[in-house]
Amino acid sequence: MTADLVLRGGRVVTVDEHFTIAEAVAVAGKEIIAVGTDDSVSELIGPATQVIDLDGRAVLPGINDAHLHLAMFGQSRRNADLTTTDSVAALQALLRAEALLRPDGDWLVGEGWREANIADFGADGPHRSVLDEVTDGRPTVLHHASRHSVLVNTAALRVAGVDRRTPDPVGGIIVRDAAGEPTGVLLESAGVLVTQHAPAPTTADRLDVIVDGMRVLNSLGITSVTDPIVSPELLRDYAVLHQQGRLTVRVNTLLHWDWPSPSTSAERLTTMLRNTGVATGIGDDWLRIGGVKLFADGVPSHGTAWLHRPYLNGGFGQLVTQGGDDDARHRELMDLIETVHRHRLQAQIHVTGDRAADAAIDGIIRAQQADPWPQARHALIHGTLLADDTLPRLAEHQIGVITSSLMRAQSGATISAAIGVDRWSRAFPAGALLAAGVPVADSSDAPVCFPDWRRGLATFVGAGAHPLAEVPPDLRLTREQAIRLWTSDAAYFEHAEHRKGSITAGRLADLVVLDRDPMTAPELADLTPELTIVGGQVVG
Repeated sequence: MTADLVLRGGRVVTVDEHFTIAEAVAVAGKEIIAVGTDDSVSELIGPATQVIDLDGRAVLPGINDAHLHLAMFGQSRRNADLTTTDSVAALQALLRAEALLRPDGDWLVGEGWREANIADFGADGPHRSVLDEVTDGRPTVLHHASRHSVLVNTAALRVAGVDRRTPDPVGGIIVRDAAGEPTGVLLESAGVLVTQHAPAPTTADRLDVIVDGMRVLNSLGITSVTDPIVSPELLRDYAVLHQQGRLTVRVNTLLHWDWPSPSTSAERLTTMLRNTGVATGIGDDWLRIGGVKLFADGVPSHGTAWLHRPYLNGGFGQLVTQGGDDDARHRELMDLIETVHRHRLQAQIHVTGDRAADAAIDGIIRAQQADPWPQARHALIHGTLLADDTLPRLAEHQIGVITSSLMRAQSGATISAAIGVDRWSRAFPAGALLAAGVPVADSSDAPVCFPDWRRGLATFVGAGAHPLAEVPPDLRLTREQAIRLWTSDAAYFEHAEHRKGSITAGRLADLVVLDRDPMTAPELADLTPELTIVGGQVVG
């Protein structure tokens, strides 16, 4: 056999069982056929083989982001970017400029504002009046960076029919002023009261934004993602792109029917799963059903994460599941998890509070005991705050955690203001999880954070880009561990570790060429992806 493609003369970081470093790799079709020395791989070069001389550069397995909202990421890049907005004046100027770019009547949509960045919102927090001054009655929705709230103007509330008499929905809060009037801030499921009225994009537009998002990911060396909120419509969009041959990123999907509301009922979930008739693993190397996304709680920055110890300003938060009190909501979460498990779908559960994590673990353990399925690989998403005695339970029952390293810099100011710097310093404890024997993968949660996995590596090895991103020495990772979290460990959660995640003969030829060796480069965040290959084809 001769190779279609050979990369030689470099540092091939295989991420195999022994973390072997090779010199060259050969590809035929969509798979790797040989890894080894330059001499051994050169024997597979034929007249038609494309040969790439690495000239000392490094090769990693294609990067796998274990929690990235692909369609949402693509769409976010077409909305107004608020991530660096640092004052009310700057926000208003940006909205004025955005209005000039949009046809009259179009809604204004922005992404990424944080109250920690805009200090002059005032002690009472963001208010719709700030938007009303510059939007001329045009409905406006600004997504918080966490994607767990929106700030809307009066026109948007009017379109949605939301006023002082509107009750809070299950799992959501309409923030109100002292007079009981909505301020324009809608937390968690309350956001859907407005966003459901925004004009829907066309099918062509939806497909194009996904393709645009994949193009950005490929430029970063990303070849696989798990999209954790996939509605039937979005699953169909991915299927159409697959049929058209337009996928350049492999997509593992987690089904979810109710977003932007995080809340659902066990009864509705049972009906959906019964009618859908899917199970984990359906699909192929490009597009597959990975499982179901559930929400246990919200986020600490909004006081909606469920904690064992109170927030600095009081309160413990709560689960976002249905129920009139904590016990009822806990039972509902248990039933949701059991429903997903019983239908042989992997459950990945959003938890940011330590008490929510313990509740989710309760549900997974109960489901496994009632109906053993050792191959489920259920997981907690984020695991932002975990009690010390939680880690042995996770390890004993092999419940994984999908961490979010990039949030340590991105969300540090907002969350530490809510829970304190000391508690925040122990957030996303990947080092402790791995030491306890817990399966772990890392992720960006884009568009919450830009999917720069290099900064994720740097953060977890102790070179974060911000003081609040500093990881305590006992929680830091080695470079090998950090790289595995974005490659082989991410493949494990997809039940795909025998198809991708390492540079090994027989695996898919998903590769990224870097300008320097990530094992020795002084600054991990400065690594430059120079070539991205998916299934043997150059895509970036």
